[in-house]
Amino acid sequence: MLIREIAAGRMMEGEKLPPERDMAADLGIAVGTLRKALGDLERKGLLSRIQGSGNYVRSQPDVASVYSMFRLELLEGGGLPTARVLSVDRL
Repeated sequence: MLIREIAAGRMMEGEKLPPERDMAADLGIAVGTLRKALGDLERKGLLSRIQGSGNYVRSQPDVASVYSMFRLELLEGGGLPTARVLSVDRL
């Protein structure tokens, strides 16, 4: 969820995330689980974590770094997910 928000530009560089306890409660997960996930995002360069201050969005990543967080199953390996419109119906 957070990766999509950052990649879509809905969370801007320098934006402070809500407190960890609030985020964990909103997501229905333990604070420890959230901290592990935030640590992964920090290692990927998506967040800055400043003890006593909070978690902040870092500069916008390139598409490849965002999608590297997902497991992609292609026979030839690697690649980025794509999407296409299959049909459109007027209501």
